[in-house]
Amino acid sequence: MKLPPPRIDLRGFSAVKVGVRRFSLQDPYYLVLSMRWTTFLAVVLGAFLATNLLFATLFWAAPGSVVNARPGAFGDAFFFSVETLATVGYGVMTPATVYGHVVASAEIFGGMFLTALTTGAFFARFARPSARMVFSETAVVAPYGAGQALMMRVASRRLQGISEATARLNYFRNEPYGEGRFRRFDELKLVRTSIPVLTLSWTVIHVIDEESPLWGMTDERMAAEQPAVMLSINGFDEAISSMVNDRQTYRRENMRFGHVFIDMLRDLPDGMIELDLTRIHDTREAVVLREVEAQESAVRAS
Repeated sequence: MKLPPPRIDLRGFSAVKVGVRRFSLQDPYYLVLSMRWTTFLAVVLGAFLATNLLFATLFWAAPGSVVNARPGAFGDAFFFSVETLATVGYGVMTPATVYGHVVASAEIFGGMFLTALTTGAFFARFARPSARMVFSETAVVAPYGAGQALMMRVASRRLQGISEATARLNYFRNEPYGEGRFRRFDELKLVRTSIPVLTLSWTVIHVIDEESPLWGMTDERMAAEQPAVMLSINGFDEAISSMVNDRQTYRRENMRFGHVFIDMLRDLPDGMIELDLTRIHDTREAVVLREVEAQESAVRAS
């Protein structure tokens, strides 16, 4: 059975790579770190069972090689292998022959490497820093000053802040090239590219002016270019004392025109500020646009 090509998922941007293996033993470290936790635990359990089944078969194939093991009882051979691999040694069953001692020694020797590799893999997965950021599921094109701006929101799920947080916003689209096309990337200019510390939330703003690649965007152009916007956030996470980064991609279906974000902050009686992350995705129609439309409707009616 031929497996489908590996899929790339970059928080909203999906693609398929042809000519790349989904699982490659040539890069075992990346393979271990890129697995899901459920897959990783299943692989560790499978390796544990496979190793014990192998050595249990060797013990079982030589009757009398293990003291107190019932003749022909594969279960006794298996559990003796488990005890040997874990170096528990309950003392009920022990090697009885030179063959049994050789197999047990080989299992202990191999078990040292298996335990070391498994421990290292667990540590690498736990020690890998994660950003724990939350991005708004939608981007809005809202009134800003005398024009419009593209806005997205981001916040940290941790209590501590992210120092020296920086943002980059890239716009990529299809552009004709000869008989084909290529994917073009343009960096969008932001009103603010960094903040001293990301403690509450940050609304990233790109003004849509004559210099913006989004200027004069139409439905026909959007259908031809298939655009997407990628927001990248980097900073020093004070909670884990490590640099972190995260990203989110917004396509046409993730953008709301003429909407603004609902305020997530609320002043508390004791002078504290409350941040409600459950509202980070909420938007509403811009009041300014509704007033303009109402005025235009009134003029047409008159």
